[in-house]
Amino acid sequence: MSLRNVAKFAQQCGYRPARSLLGSFQGAAELCGARPVSTGVGPARASEGSTSNATKKPVKRVVFISQSTDVYANLAFEDWLYRNWTFDRRQVLFLWRNSPCVVIGRHQNPYVEANLPYLESARVPVVRRNSGGGTVYHDEGNLNLTFFTERNRYNRKENLEVICRALQEDFGVDAQANERDDVIVNDTYKVSGSAAKLGRTAAYHHCTLLVGSDKTQLKLALQGDKSIASKATASVPAPIMNLNEMTSAISVEELIKSIGQKYLETTGTQDKLLLKQNYQRSNGYTLVNPTDDWFPGLGKLKEDLASEEWLYNKTPRFTITRPVTLPECVAHNTTVSVMVQAYHGTIEDVKVSSPGLCPEVVELINDIGTAIKGTQFSNDVFRDLVNRMRLPPPLRTHRSVV
Repeated sequence: MSLRNVAKFAQQCGYRPARSLLGSFQGAAELCGARPVSTGVGPARASEGSTSNATKKPVKRVVFISQSTDVYANLAFEDWLYRNWTFDRRQVLFLWRNSPCVVIGRHQNPYVEANLPYLESARVPVVRRNSGGGTVYHDEGNLNLTFFTERNRYNRKENLEVICRALQEDFGVDAQANERDDVIVNDTYKVSGSAAKLGRTAAYHHCTLLVGSDKTQLKLALQGDKSIASKATASVPAPIMNLNEMTSAISVEELIKSIGQKYLETTGTQDKLLLKQNYQRSNGYTLVNPTDDWFPGLGKLKEDLASEEWLYNKTPRFTITRPVTLPECVAHNTTVSVMVQAYHGTIEDVKVSSPGLCPEVVELINDIGTAIKGTQFSNDVFRDLVNRMRLPPPLRTHRSVV
């Protein structure tokens, strides 16, 4: 079932398309210094009147459904909304899914969290997002949900209640949010994990929902190098289950319909008296195309998210220790322990540890380590050390060796 059919479902249930969004989107295009675009739906207005006026009116809710499965485009749209939209009068639930990818938290280490050699060979991207939290595997059997509100209306538990209520009432699944704000089924299995970004005036809470993901690929993708000593935030493993293992009635499309309806029906504890009025006035479902044509400035955000600098050079300090077998031209049948320390993608230090090793060999390794300090870290650093030892003395300690 296509996403356009989901929008048709919404209309059949009494919701109407967001007719008023075009004008407000074009307002944001002007705000961002871009020309308004006549696409039917475009960028959102960053300000919709004074705060004093906004607080006198009920907060409307809308559901955006992405037409893209590009992780960079969807994360960029999430960031675009966070930067450019004001949520004092309109809150947003953004529903999206991606082609296979691994998404790490802002403060995590990709070498620890992701199976980089496997993912590179499978051409599965690894992406660092802007929010904290742990690492997740995405594919089209995984539904992503982002709840946008004003900072003072941020309420993660209410958002999770929307999801749990949809699962309970529409699919008969006993889903509960635990103390970690994971959604758990059968009292054991995790089907959803959460992360958030809180700003001065705006906030978002996003979470995953395992519907029919490839669990074999998920397991392979998340087998990072746990031997690395890192100061980064570590993911917390948990037993998982796909929702479609509990009932065949669940699909991503049906969940989009169900969760969207529950979200539009509910205004939260701060506005319960306005629930019915808000439900009737809601703008409903809107399909969005997260591109620069629709949302000027989004292309630059997408480019930044896709850069190696963002993925690797934001990595907190870590150390990795490996056994290195020295070439025969340096020492016969000798293996030493080499430690490399890196920070924000750059090598800070290289040390060798091996009792009884010849002082000349220790000095050689230390000299080579000094030469590569300040260069970009990669998993090839240990192979590079060995290759340098085979070179003539003047070349061993050059900054760059081709």
